[in-house]
Amino acid sequence: MKKLLALRPELTRPAVWTGVFTLAGLTLCAMGLEMTFVIAVLAAAALISAASVRKSVLSILIALAVSCGAAVRFADVDRRAEELREKYDGVEALVVGKVYSEPEYSGSVCDIVIKTKLGLIELRSYREQAVDCEVGDGIAVQARLSAPETAENDYGFDSRSYLLSRGIYLRAECIGNPKITAGKAGFRRMAAKVRNYAVELGGRLLHGSAWELYPAVIFGDGSRMSDGLKNALSAAGLSHIAAVSGMHLAVVAVIIMFLLMIPFGRRRFARLFVIPAMVFFAFVTGCEPSVVRACVMNIIFQLAMALYRESDGLSSLAAAFVLMCLYNPMLIFSTGFQLSAASTLGILLFYRPFMGPVEGLLKRDFFSRGRMAKICARLMRGAASVAAVSLSAQLASFPISARTFHYISVYALPANLLTVPLMAPIMAAGLALAAFGSVPVLGGAVVAVCQALLDYVAFIARKISALPGAVLPVMEIPLLPVLAYCALALALFALMKKRRLMSGVLGLMFAVFAVVGGVRVWAGGQKDELCFINVGRGDCALFRINGKSVLVDGGGNGRTVADYLSARGLFRLDCAVLTSSRLEHISGLITLVDEGYVERLFIPEDLEMADRLETLLMAAEDAGTAVARYGLGDSVNYGGLALRQIDCDGESVQLAADYGGTKILLCGDSVMDWKDCDIVKMPYHGSGSYNYYPELHRHKPAYAVMTAAGMTAAENSKAMPVLKDMGIPCYVPAEDGTVSFTLGEKIEVKTTRENDE
Repeated sequence: MKKLLALRPELTRPAVWTGVFTLAGLTLCAMGLEMTFVIAVLAAAALISAASVRKSVLSILIALAVSCGAAVRFADVDRRAEELREKYDGVEALVVGKVYSEPEYSGSVCDIVIKTKLGLIELRSYREQAVDCEVGDGIAVQARLSAPETAENDYGFDSRSYLLSRGIYLRAECIGNPKITAGKAGFRRMAAKVRNYAVELGGRLLHGSAWELYPAVIFGDGSRMSDGLKNALSAAGLSHIAAVSGMHLAVVAVIIMFLLMIPFGRRRFARLFVIPAMVFFAFVTGCEPSVVRACVMNIIFQLAMALYRESDGLSSLAAAFVLMCLYNPMLIFSTGFQLSAASTLGILLFYRPFMGPVEGLLKRDFFSRGRMAKICARLMRGAASVAAVSLSAQLASFPISARTFHYISVYALPANLLTVPLMAPIMAAGLALAAFGSVPVLGGAVVAVCQALLDYVAFIARKISALPGAVLPVMEIPLLPVLAYCALALALFALMKKRRLMSGVLGLMFAVFAVVGGVRVWAGGQKDELCFINVGRGDCALFRINGKSVLVDGGGNGRTVADYLSARGLFRLDCAVLTSSRLEHISGLITLVDEGYVERLFIPEDLEMADRLETLLMAAEDAGTAVARYGLGDSVNYGGLALRQIDCDGESVQLAADYGGTKILLCGDSVMDWKDCDIVKMPYHGSGSYNYYPELHRHKPAYAVMTAAGMTAAENSKAMPVLKDMGIPCYVPAEDGTVSFTLGEKIEVKTTRENDE
């Protein structure tokens, strides 16, 4: 323990100890362990630490007290959320409060966070329910309350954890039109007005990709980015560019310091004015967890400098982490907060060791001879600094990003080398555009610079994301491989610090964790599977075969499918196959084709032409998607999978497949030709007047999937009692979430609901 602490003397400081203990306590709470057990574990850890580091007993006692307080706070918040869920879930009531955040529009849906006596509530309204309000306005509306739900699909978006991390306990859906009353001016309202003015100004002056990126890069508002650009940034490992971070606050601090140095002449007094400027900018950007973390760290740094005290990055990070988690312990579930804290920690730990060899190289006599040698040295130092920062951040945040997003950006390092050096100029140009964009001559120059820089970032993102193998999908990563990775990273850090004994111990821990847990991270294509995605009432099946992705139908909601694909690291589909032109089959596919997900589209040649089918063909033409026709007896072949059309009635087709010994029958909205199969997607979504018993009895499948609207609809269907009588397991994606079948000689079934349980 002493040798580990000798790696960094700052580790003996109270803030760092408190941060470590608080993280451990909240992690145990998030795992669902009892409070008494959590406190007992923290107390045991405190005793062991006190025995190992006698000089830091006071620090450990402080850490124990604060971490126990954070754990108790977590339990209180969780209990309150459960109480509100039991009391108000499904209740219709008059919701009265004040608008807490700007309305967020997505298609015909508008979401507003309002502050009420019950706490923060996310209010959802629709286009016909007009909502014209600003932050601080009063609002009253009859609404139906509900509790945030967990993910509906495997790897899907967990709205409950996300909303709890923002302090939101309940959702409400408008029943009538909201009544808005004008509110008074306030700090949050003024910040929202500044952001809206800057965004509207950017919308008038910028165009194309620059306009999409401007609100995201400068203010963290990615709502205006197209899905194609979002996917390009994700695949290239540049998603952090579209999120406000500590770099934004650093640029703000430098600008304010430069402006205030003129009248004050001394940095000490100027620093005191930087703090309110950073706080105001945090409110302008919406007070996202990553921004608040960076703001707290910068405030601590500025105060230390103003008071002539030594500033320590690890202590500042730990203090920011503890303060934020004491205020809202559910931040432990926020992916943005996790990535922000981990990336900052990685930079603090690994930046200097990575830069050490480079600095040693640049100190040689060769780089001090002549002007060109000095210029080369500066360029090398700058490039190495960017690479060290990027590599350090990725090294620390890799386990979190891999477990959360289920993919790895292969070319993230070169992408960051090409774009990160320009982020400070982009930030400065963006703020200058907001301040001087309306000035005739100066504004034109600022707009030109901002347009060029943002277009360059979008160009790099699209080019790198289009490279072969840009994204490596991964499976869900268990805990032990993550611990093994952390041990390996710490072993590398100890080795850089020339602590061979400690690096050996950590290396041994890595080996033990890797052997016991097994490194279960491999390309998603190595696991052949068929996934029925929850799209409500509608058909949507995804094949993952030998690294190929084939989608059959898109359901009625392409946004749900797009979110699911992106969460699994699938930003392009090798092909999509249509089986019916009905709404619950084709609507989602139109969205996916329009957003550029589909490389090749297969449409039955005998399918009757309809308005929605014409819309799909026009979307494919606009997106440059290749379209092919397939007829009776034809097969769509990808990755060893052959989807064969066995019949068509003009409105719907049936597909049959045989892969790895597993026989699959995908019935559309009609029943024509039953086949022996292991997995059957029931026709008519499991409803209709068709008599299922004879065919099910003759071709008894091992599993059945019913794409009805939910369990109630399934229970009222014609097929459900027949399936129950015959003992055939039936899964309903609208109730069970994603239903995944592992294809091969042995079929394994997994559902989202089973994972939650």
